[in-house]
Amino acid sequence: MRHKTPLPLLLLALTAAVFPAAAQTLPSVSIATFPAAPAPGDEIVLKLSGQWPDGCVPETGRTKLTTNGTKLHVNFNYSGIPGPCTAAVTPWTLDVPVGALDAGTYAVEVTRTRTFSAPEPIGSGSFSVVPLAASTVYVPGFFAPGAAISMASTLTAYNNTDKNVTIEFAGAWDGLGAAETPADVPVGPNSAVVLESRKLREGQHVQMLAITAPRRVALRATLERLETVPEELAKVPESLGRLELPVFGELFPAGMTAVAGDVSLSASECADGATSRRRVNLTLFNAGEADATFHVSTVSAMTGPGLPSMEREYTVPAASVVQFNELPLQGLPVCLAGGAWFRITGDQPFLAYISTVRPETLPGVLPYEIFPAKLDR
Repeated sequence: MRHKTPLPLLLLALTAAVFPAAAQTLPSVSIATFPAAPAPGDEIVLKLSGQWPDGCVPETGRTKLTTNGTKLHVNFNYSGIPGPCTAAVTPWTLDVPVGALDAGTYAVEVTRTRTFSAPEPIGSGSFSVVPLAASTVYVPGFFAPGAAISMASTLTAYNNTDKNVTIEFAGAWDGLGAAETPADVPVGPNSAVVLESRKLREGQHVQMLAITAPRRVALRATLERLETVPEELAKVPESLGRLELPVFGELFPAGMTAVAGDVSLSASECADGATSRRRVNLTLFNAGEADATFHVSTVSAMTGPGLPSMEREYTVPAASVVQFNELPLQGLPVCLAGGAWFRITGDQPFLAYISTVRPETLPGVLPYEIFPAKLDR
């Protein structure tokens, strides 16, 4: 039996076959900047990219940038272009230096000029130049003198701008509460400084510092193992190794769970028993105005999801830092493959990190590890 197709539907199908859906208009251009968030004084570069209808893509020699107030105009001059161009659609990129601009919002128009034709627009966009904003970070400070070996934090900063900046200490806290903050430190353009992080009150060995600095000031915090040198000797203590200390970008909100790990003991530590195992410490900073209660448990890749270890509870006074040394390891999956991830929940704004200290039985091996708590990457 033969089926008849209505003529209007047949014509519609033929039309769709002959005239496909409209393609992207060419040429196309996307507009970005470097730096991605420019500030006054930055050497700004327009980063242009897109698709070109043939092989004669934009290049520096036929590009002109003009600026009129907050309007930037980039024109590609194709008048009298010599030679044939390949017919294939071609991806292209081009950097157009702009230079330093004042704070404000800038409009960008990109055009192409062809022989005997006025400039035709092929793309537009905008970007903002915003003064550098200051941000506050939190950095641990540490000092524990010993008869032969001492442990001390080192904090350095680099001003990666062409302007003078000031690094401000917004707060300092130890086990006794709020402490005296170090003095603010001016830093010249493209210069580095050492910041005070190891001056603590008597009887205190760990503190948390709040530091406010403009963007593009890089901070590096480390824990250094130092030779202890008697004061009467004119000798610079020898450094016996450093490892990174965390630089926290923000406080963890009350009620949130942060994780730190993975803490994994070696096979020999697990086989030899408790006396040869490293010491595991938990440092908690309560940034709230009331005493904080922390609940801490551990999970391992071997225990599977939803199977944390027995939960332990810790209390930290308001606005204080407390380091709990030599956590009991019984029942913790530190000897399982994948080690132990610590889950830390506080009922006040907080920060936390895990540290481990090996018995000093392996000469030349830095015996410390630091595991900062994180909410995400």
